[in-house]
Amino acid sequence: MNILDIIDNIKIKTIYGKLPNSVNSISQDSRKIGKGDVFVAIKGYTVDGHNFIEKVIEQGAALVIASRYENYNVENCAVIVVREHEIEKIASMIAKKINEGADIHTVAVTGTNGKTSISTLVHNMLRNLGESSAYIGTNGFGKNDDEPIYFGNTTPDVVTLHNQIGELRRENIKNLAFEASSHAMALGRIYNVDIDVAIFTNLTHEHLDFHGDMQTYAYDKSLLFSTLGNNLSEAKFGVLNKDDSYYKIISKCLYQQEINYSIKDETADFYAYNIKQYKEDKIYKTSFTLKSPEGTFECITNYIGDFMVSNVLAALSAVWVKGYSVEQLVNILPKLGALYGRMEILGDDLPIDIISDFAHTPDGYEKLLEATREIRKGKRTLLVTGMGGGRDISKGPLIGEIISEADYVVITTDSPRDEDVEVLMGSIEKGMTHKNYEKVWFRTDAVKRIIELSEPGDVVILASKGREDYEILQGGKKVWHSDPIVAVEEAKKKFNIK
Repeated sequence: MNILDIIDNIKIKTIYGKLPNSVNSISQDSRKIGKGDVFVAIKGYTVDGHNFIEKVIEQGAALVIASRYENYNVENCAVIVVREHEIEKIASMIAKKINEGADIHTVAVTGTNGKTSISTLVHNMLRNLGESSAYIGTNGFGKNDDEPIYFGNTTPDVVTLHNQIGELRRENIKNLAFEASSHAMALGRIYNVDIDVAIFTNLTHEHLDFHGDMQTYAYDKSLLFSTLGNNLSEAKFGVLNKDDSYYKIISKCLYQQEINYSIKDETADFYAYNIKQYKEDKIYKTSFTLKSPEGTFECITNYIGDFMVSNVLAALSAVWVKGYSVEQLVNILPKLGALYGRMEILGDDLPIDIISDFAHTPDGYEKLLEATREIRKGKRTLLVTGMGGGRDISKGPLIGEIISEADYVVITTDSPRDEDVEVLMGSIEKGMTHKNYEKVWFRTDAVKRIIELSEPGDVVILASKGREDYEILQGGKKVWHSDPIVAVEEAKKKFNIK
């Protein structure tokens, strides 16, 4: 099937101008359009692609896909008008055709928490097994052992995603692990992406400003599993967290084979128990016993927290279905290094423990504090965190209540954008159950303040940002900031360490 066949199969459409016999590339970004390219005019929340149609025609576009038509010059460019709610779907068909090629084994991860950790673990496991692999998600787009290139969204727009998959095909990369956010499913960003393994982590309070309620949120998450189809002759799998309260709902949406994992239910396919944390050569580790379809194994990881054990089980299950033995996978676990910004322990030469984590939901904070309890035993805990602008601030009071477990808290912001910083910080302050806290609105100053307050033996937790290296201020102004870099530099100054 060529592009003209795809267009012919679109039954509800209006065509202006003469359709091209062939096209080059496709993009939703008008700046990337050149001669012979396809431009997709998406009406977004802040930018309307239709405003750039005349520009891309001047740049030599051969085809424009839009949801409305004005009096454009279609002498050398065709414009196809389709229904607005179908534009991503149709764009994905064309993008997939343009980027067709060899199959890529694709693992998609969805859930409120754990997407980045699990997709990175899958990618790292495959690299340790000698396979070529790529990662797409919160940390960016990374191929094999290259540093990921940051692009903005957890899951890119549907055209960019297909273009990235095409890039992997051209470079002969055989595997992809990517984060499939609920926004991505709701907005059609994974249309026509062939997925081999879909992983469900958990579902907790988050993004209700977008989804409206937990039922809609769960439905949008479940859409990932419908992409696996119902052709049971294909080797496709759903990897599900049996410990989550939404497990049964997601399981009912899955028509393909299910592999489940648990740290609570011994009937799960992959069950971890006897979980223990310990410190060895200044490195925190976790050991556990694994019951699997191939027997029982003793495991060691370089991560802390029960939830990280759960994440490891998810990744291990997803790689196992490729045909590796459980023993092979267990043997590479100790070789897997730290996950940037996910329960990352910084500065092993410092007299304080600094932990950086991306926790930004009530469930994420609970798991963060639970995971660090063994480390924090008998020590003072200092925590800095912030609320982001343009986000669901209804979770703020619950976050405040949870982080009150820390001995001292500095409340700040996390890319406040155009919102009132006092309102953002106040949402967390409302839930605080003690008075041992202060508010410092600029994040860099807040991190410096928490280090200033620290003493040898303390545990300092940097929450909500992870390795993100910028803050977005009023008017969309982006300024550099890195929790880990600022914290470690300040700590070295404070404790005179070179």
